[in-house]
Amino acid sequence: MAAAKNFICICGPDDFLVGRAGKLRYEELAAEVTDEFSRETLNGFAANVSEVESAVNRFRDSVQTVAMFGGKRLVWLKDVNFLADTVTGRAESTLKVVEDLQQILAQVKPAEATVLITAAPIDRRRSFPKWCEKNADFTLLGGDGDNASEALASVALAEAKSLGASFAPGAVASCTLRQTC
Repeated sequence: MAAAKNFICICGPDDFLVGRAGKLRYEELAAEVTDEFSRETLNGFAANVSEVESAVNRFRDSVQTVAMFGGKRLVWLKDVNFLADTVTGRAESTLKVVEDLQQILAQVKPAEATVLITAAPIDRRRSFPKWCEKNADFTLLGGDGDNASEALASVALAEAKSLGASFAPGAVASCTLRQTC
């Protein structure tokens, strides 16, 4: 039997797809952690390096906190955007904080805490996403380029059908995101 991964990482280029998958995974995990005081959701959105530091420090504190009534904790670092190829994401200070985040994640004990990270967009050329692929329960949604468009289109189609919309036979197959349907 394979060893349990220290954390779960769901990422991709599209924040909608990642957020949706993260929410579904969180709900599954929350069902296992019955004590609502043992669940915590932290915002990982950062507009500058100071906010990156603040988000990672809050995350560190949350992961290191012992559950109030014993048992396992569930921590979701949601909407992480500082792993992207942006001014904030490329800053040396951010890269150092991401190294700190990696050390925190490496020390998570799955028996004590379940950690979920959702990040979009990400720069897959960096070492952190590559490290996550090897060390986490890793999911990449949407891929790159056209795959991301197709994934989003399939979600939009499923949502439309769930709301009662119907399409003429063959109408959806003939549409692409680059054409008007």
